[in-house]
Amino acid sequence: MKRLLVIAPVLLSLALSGCTGGAQANPMANAAPVATANDSAAATKVGAQSEEAHDLGNGRPAVSFDGLMVRRRVVIAVHSTLEANVEGIRKKLGTAAAARNTVLSNISPDVLEPAVLQQVVPEVIVALPATASVDDGRAIVSKATEKGTANLGVNNFYVLPVLVHDLRFSVKAVNPAALSAAVDREGILSDALGNYDTTAKDGELSISYTGPLLGDDLVETVRGGIARQAHVAASTIAVGPRSTAGTGVDMRTEPPWDPELLENQPDHPHTGG
Repeated sequence: MKRLLVIAPVLLSLALSGCTGGAQANPMANAAPVATANDSAAATKVGAQSEEAHDLGNGRPAVSFDGLMVRRRVVIAVHSTLEANVEGIRKKLGTAAAARNTVLSNISPDVLEPAVLQQVVPEVIVALPATASVDDGRAIVSKATEKGTANLGVNNFYVLPVLVHDLRFSVKAVNPAALSAAVDREGILSDALGNYDTTAKDGELSISYTGPLLGDDLVETVRGGIARQAHVAASTIAVGPRSTAGTGVDMRTEPPWDPELLENQPDHPHTGG
């Protein structure tokens, strides 16, 4: 069955004009053609991009912890050169966001779908607040590139909607601070979640996580890791939304992710004129 898959709702091409030796491949070379930069108008083309692909399966993990525990977020991913000034890029985006009273937060590249991540692994990727739209991300990128970013090693900015897990694990504890330290020492949560926040007070330890979707088995691994240190049954570790505000996602109605491309891809596609 064929379907229309929107891979990159907004693509701002900045420095992929022409074809020069040693240039990096366009990370969306296998998608349908979109507006790309040329020698006279780099950083001015913004367009929608989509492709029609066969639905060959769903690489997304099995997720039943959904509803308010799964959110749609907008991220800005930066495709850059190997010598890119990563901190300079982050500062540019942060300043542009601050001008719009927006705070950007770091997030794992693994929030990108595999078919996208297969083609671009960003050195810089940031998430907008939960209430932000693709248009907000687009405006931040436009602001960040007003004076150019090619000198920082930027090739492309991608503004993409993604799904993230927004979870809160909690358990009652006589000494939640000591439990938090024990969980950290074991390291199971760092391995499973990467980054997380802890709150230890009022006889309860809460662990909050916002990041790539977790399969049900991984959620149970986290519950088991907390329970082991708390000396309680894993079933007593509550799992809920990090916030009860806003709108969640019913994963049963979400279309499957686009499959990764298995054939060899050209190393140096021609873009622009």
